[in-house]
Amino acid sequence: MKVTVLGCGSSLGTPSAGGFWGKCDPDEPKNRRTRASILVQSETTNLLIDATVDVRTHLNGISLKKLDGVLLTHDHSDHVNGLDDLRPIAYHGNNLIDVYSHNETLEEIDRRWPYLFRPKANGIYVEFLRKRPVGYDEEFRIGDIDIATFEQDHTTCSTLGFRFGDFAYSVDVANLSDAALAALEGVETWIIDSAAYQKEAVGTHANFQRIFEWTERLKPKMTYLTVLTTHMDYKTLCDELPPHIRPAYDGMVVDMEGNRR
Repeated sequence: MKVTVLGCGSSLGTPSAGGFWGKCDPDEPKNRRTRASILVQSETTNLLIDATVDVRTHLNGISLKKLDGVLLTHDHSDHVNGLDDLRPIAYHGNNLIDVYSHNETLEEIDRRWPYLFRPKANGIYVEFLRKRPVGYDEEFRIGDIDIATFEQDHTTCSTLGFRFGDFAYSVDVANLSDAALAALEGVETWIIDSAAYQKEAVGTHANFQRIFEWTERLKPKMTYLTVLTTHMDYKTLCDELPPHIRPAYDGMVVDMEGNRR
């Protein structure tokens, strides 16, 4: 199984609209970031985690034509506004694409875009997604990939964290309960939201201090930071972080041993 970081940027990307790079060196290719999303793959199964507005570029960049499921962390726009772009994959595969998330997330998406899940206008608009509600602290299987969920505190809402064997993915998280940390015990590779960076007060995203506390407790072999803002220059982060914590970058591939390529 392998994980491809399709995007590791914040909700605004880097550079943000208007060409604003912030503290990021525009000459460093790894500072060019699209919205946060990953692809988890085995030999037979492709799972997309979050469908951002960059999803068409993401999937075309790796020539992906088949999806076995989409897993959504929550309903914020930078994580779901690319769902409509999945239509061609469903149509060419002659299959509905299963979308897994908490029921509240699925119902909110249904409220915004009902045509995604059911036909409209006498069949002129054909549904192409199918709701698959999952709870917090639930285990299930898609294809040959086992998945476990855990609840994350995003301050304004809860989000779903996902664990795939020794790998876990946590975005849009400000705090983790003891139950969530227990669900992460034994993880060897962890991709974690770090958008609060070095801020002392934690708002809706984790800062470095909190991430260091979590990794000290969980002791994953490798931790990769995602949801990187324009304040977070790639090379600066590499200098600031210990060797077992590294910034992610768009296009990074991680195997289940935690190795990048």
